[in-house]
Amino acid sequence: MYRPFLFVIVFFIPGIIFGSIAKATWLFFSIGILGLFCVFVSRNKNTKLAFFGIFIFFIAAFYCNFKTERALGDISCYVGQQQIVIGVINSSPVLKHDKVTYNIKTLYICEGQKYKKVSGNVSLSVLRDAKNNQAYSFGDVVRFSGKLKDPQGKRNPGGFDYKSYLLSKGISATVFSREIKKIGVYSTNPIIKMASSLNCKISTFYNEILPENLSSLLSGVVLGVKGNISREILSYFSDAGVMHLFAISGLHVGIIFSAVYKLFDAFNVSHITSFIIGSFTSIFYCFLVGLTPSVLRATIMIIILFLAPIAERTYDALNSICLAAFIILLINPMYLFSVSFQLSFCATLGIILFFGQFRKYFSKFPVFLRDSLSVIFSAQLLVWPVSAYYFHKVSIVGFLANIFIVPIVSTALVLGFIGGLAGLIIPVFGILPVKISGLLLLLSEKIARFSSRLPFSNLVIPDFSIIIFALYALLLIIAFDLFEVIRIKNIKHKKVIVCALIFVIVVIIIPFNPGLEVTFIDVGQGDSIFIKTPKGRTVLIDGGGASPYYSGDFDTGKDIVEPFLYAKGIKRIDLMVFTHFDHDHAGGLISILRDFPVDKIAYGVFSNVALFDEMKKIAADKRIKVYSLGRGDKFKLDDVYFEVLSPDKKQNTISNENDNSVVLKMTYNGFRFLFTGDLSIEGENNIMGCDLDVKANILKLGHHGSSTSTSEEFLSNVQPDIAVISVGRDNTFGHPSSKVLDLLEKRKIKTYRTDIHGAVTFKTYRQSVKIFTAVP
Repeated sequence: MYRPFLFVIVFFIPGIIFGSIAKATWLFFSIGILGLFCVFVSRNKNTKLAFFGIFIFFIAAFYCNFKTERALGDISCYVGQQQIVIGVINSSPVLKHDKVTYNIKTLYICEGQKYKKVSGNVSLSVLRDAKNNQAYSFGDVVRFSGKLKDPQGKRNPGGFDYKSYLLSKGISATVFSREIKKIGVYSTNPIIKMASSLNCKISTFYNEILPENLSSLLSGVVLGVKGNISREILSYFSDAGVMHLFAISGLHVGIIFSAVYKLFDAFNVSHITSFIIGSFTSIFYCFLVGLTPSVLRATIMIIILFLAPIAERTYDALNSICLAAFIILLINPMYLFSVSFQLSFCATLGIILFFGQFRKYFSKFPVFLRDSLSVIFSAQLLVWPVSAYYFHKVSIVGFLANIFIVPIVSTALVLGFIGGLAGLIIPVFGILPVKISGLLLLLSEKIARFSSRLPFSNLVIPDFSIIIFALYALLLIIAFDLFEVIRIKNIKHKKVIVCALIFVIVVIIIPFNPGLEVTFIDVGQGDSIFIKTPKGRTVLIDGGGASPYYSGDFDTGKDIVEPFLYAKGIKRIDLMVFTHFDHDHAGGLISILRDFPVDKIAYGVFSNVALFDEMKKIAADKRIKVYSLGRGDKFKLDDVYFEVLSPDKKQNTISNENDNSVVLKMTYNGFRFLFTGDLSIEGENNIMGCDLDVKANILKLGHHGSSTSTSEEFLSNVQPDIAVISVGRDNTFGHPSSKVLDLLEKRKIKTYRTDIHGAVTFKTYRQSVKIFTAVP
């Protein structure tokens, strides 16, 4: 069979996807075996192939179910419980400024004086403080206590699916512990343990030679340890389209292999010997940085390239990458859903399919520039749609930035790798190459900073469906005449594909008149509401925010609200409303205010002087108009009307911060929304005492559904059909109050909660409204 592993992977990948959705382990196995039986009894060649494809599909679905069940282990049965756990650290710790994260292979849970055997992996986070300043290493047996939690899935459009990410690493639960204690050492794979130890020692050597900003960059490029790189610097590289340099991938393995091969080749060492030394160095590097899917892919392809002439077979890159994918998915089928797996394979597949044609297009360029451009353009053709799907941003300047930054960082990678190893043996020999690497990375940072600040450096891409992927694939097939690669020679079949493409384009460009869209974003224990009018104007009411005492680098605005806005294709905010200046409402808006063009800002009464002053300063710097809202104010955006019900303009006091929240009533085409901020019962009574029309179809409950808000009298006046509670999962405040929930149930008001349903979106269609939740 021509390219047999291409045939296998075409059925194996859809089988894994199907198996991740449907759970029927032994039924899939039975159907697969039945398909295999049909292969042997069939006589027609095409029929045999069809049944063999069915066999591969259902066996892949079975295998996905089987491996997932084993990965979860029985530790997942204890999710939601406080437990004392004993386990072994099975990877290098991830160090950040405020915490250390370990992957733990669980061994026992302690039930009184008894130990019960368990299986499965958990992700353990421990605060870094005077009590827990030591980072334990691979193979250490540790004891810790904490509440086992089910990892969060995708909670908002554009959000990160943490659950799938951990599952792809074989982790079924998370736990936070205030203290961890080493109680022994576990007998583990000595090669992996040595590699993990070397990784930590090389990173420490970098820290001793270079200032923190450069040592963290070098650790990120050479070792894949980027926990201590500042968010600001990472954002420069991301916006410049070169963030892939900090995700250890086939590029890094290829650079190490090429450097070693060319070094020995330059000293007239035979090609075979140079190749063998380069291959073994690459394999050593793979263990050093961790056997991630992208690293495994590159290593497998290098080994196949080496073995092909020995086996007297012609090396076929497309068949090799399919074999590599098959082997990696056999190790862990959930790798398929890893972004690094998808990006690595798409980039390599793009080079395999398009490099030759781009080389022809750039034939008049100098050799180095021709090959560089060909690699970059061919890789980006398949990387772009994946990046757009997950990150909703595509770097326009990435083509140029890669040409300048990749050679610089590649040199820093080789020198940093050599310097790190030399530093472990004779430290003085490692100092110079490490310092040169640091200077090169400093130069690359400056180029990335400059590139990221260019106008239109990034294109924001909203959420799109699988149909767009199919359309893009058809476009590439036609544009680059790839019919031969996918084995389509019949001219009639080609015409059918072209006609299908035209049909899809016509369907997509048919004008659609959307209605009003309102989303209650899941920002944890806080509030954030996004409104998009039928004509595309945008309003953002609050932006969530962490506690002012939180010392980590998580930013609700940057990490939750901004990805949501990118997923919606939002490039600017027409109106930003600060209901009040508590951190859980206003904190996240500060980052968004810095990062997005904002036309107008509105607020009611300021209370948190620091946040208010920061808002005013950014607004002044960016020349944004700022307005103070009070009861009786009315305004509209397109055909959407807003009325301010609170605070009282005359009150203008900070004696009760929550009751000074901006309360907005929004009306569109007969649909009425009431947004109440952190309004308490006292504030509700104040509004009702002013004889205002508070009737609404959809009510956002005040103060996260606390017992001090939402009186029965207020509900009688509002008469809502639907209530929304914006509240954090497992919050320590006891929100929402059982008293409030009972009241809603008593009045048969349909209730949505962001801690249960994730983001809740209302979309109006003529005289009806449809409700969508991020968590089904």
